Amino acid sequence: MLLCMDFSGEKVNLICVQTKKINLRPISTTVVTSFECKAVESLELNVSDLGAYLRSKSGKIEETRVSGSLENTFHKIFILPDLKKKMLKSAVEIEVIKAFGNDYQFRYQDLGEVPGPGNKVNLKVMAVGIKRNNLEELSRMFAGSRIKSSTYTTYPVALQALLEKIGILSEEPLAFMELDHPTGRIIVFKGKEIRLTRELPLAEGEKDPESSALAKDIYRTLLFYNDTYPEERVSRLMFAGNSTTSETMQNLSQKTGAEIIPFDPETIFQGINDIPHIHPGCLGLALLNPDRLSFGFIPFSVQEKRKIKKTLTLSTCVFCGVLLIFALAISRFSLDLRNLNVFHGGIKGEIKMKEDRLKELPLEFVSQSIEASLPPWSEILLELAAVVPSGVALETFTLKKIKRVWRGEVSGIADGSDEISSLLLVEEVQNNFVKSPLFNGVKLTERELRGKQVAFKITCQLDI
Repeated sequence: MLLCMDFSGEKVNLICVQTKKINLRPISTTVVTSFECKAVESLELNVSDLGAYLRSKSGKIEETRVSGSLENTFHKIFILPDLKKKMLKSAVEIEVIKAFGNDYQFRYQDLGEVPGPGNKVNLKVMAVGIKRNNLEELSRMFAGSRIKSSTYTTYPVALQALLEKIGILSEEPLAFMELDHPTGRIIVFKGKEIRLTRELPLAEGEKDPESSALAKDIYRTLLFYNDTYPEERVSRLMFAGNSTTSETMQNLSQKTGAEIIPFDPETIFQGINDIPHIHPGCLGLALLNPDRLSFGFIPFSVQEKRKIKKTLTLSTCVFCGVLLIFALAISRFSLDLRNLNVFHGGIKGEIKMKEDRLKELPLEFVSQSIEASLPPWSEILLELAAVVPSGVALETFTLKKIKRVWRGEVSGIADGSDEISSLLLVEEVQNNFVKSPLFNGVKLTERELRGKQVAFKITCQLDI
């Protein structure tokens, strides 16, 4: 069975899913789609009771998926220059650290090109992160059982998978609200983008009997979204959770003029009417495809264990391979010792012949050979001056002749106005080397951020 757990609320919401087909009826179309999952159990547990539950299910659970609390995550859209893949990753990392600090593990997804200033083209990138210590805490919850979590993600990402499966996501903004005392959540989606996330404190029923305070809080959040994206308006509101009331939906419908869509799993999925409460985040976890998940996370401790296991496996294989090769070598040596001695004598004779021939060569020919063995330094230095742009300083340039081919290595520092400019300077140096008629086989082997500067190394071959 598949176990899906969501930690976005005060309690842990979970569902157990078995691999049987159910029919999915998307809201926005009449097409019925089949998925290989069926909910068999839905629970809401205190965190203190989770360990006992996991131990009781350890023999039945084959896979687990977990989404973390909203307060320990971020979802951000960045507009960045059109860079190569490795440089784009560095640029996203710089922007994430600037916005949220260095406490998050993050993933990003390229959402496509957008127009930039002038004729330039920029990239729209969505980054999703979760705090490293929160990932470790979630991982430690499985320590007392034989169950190991295989997929970690965030509540909005799981919710996005659910809304995508039921066919309600589009380029028209949609606000999903889960109201479940004592906290609620509002997430605004537009297509593949997670535009806004916010937790909503919910008052007791007797303190806000008509839910007017809650409606005002949601309305202020929607106004904030409209101020952030003035060219758009949230025209669809979807409600879920036990604290959702008809007064809240009616109040917001009058204030915003938006279409109200109640979240009711029984009208969307066949075969789960007997399950009393299914949390939308857990349902999204059950429906997402881990192989196509862009925002899946692995705790650092789990990564280290996997590296150690992989290293041990590789070391064992290498050791066995070395033993096998050594045994074969000894066997071959013992069988062909006589032929090996003959071959060794032949090599010695050939070396002696070459030494005698070198002694007979004229001194002028030896001088010409030495001169021909040196690279054309004047031509190389002129070409280096041409390919290195302003703002880049070369530190070293080395050449080594390997099998009649001169191989070079260049190291330097790019000093731009900021990190992005320095990365662009490194890319320009690499492109200039590629275009140069003197160099080929150009590769950028190292790149390291040093404040605003970027240190780099480039390897190449001389085309002579």
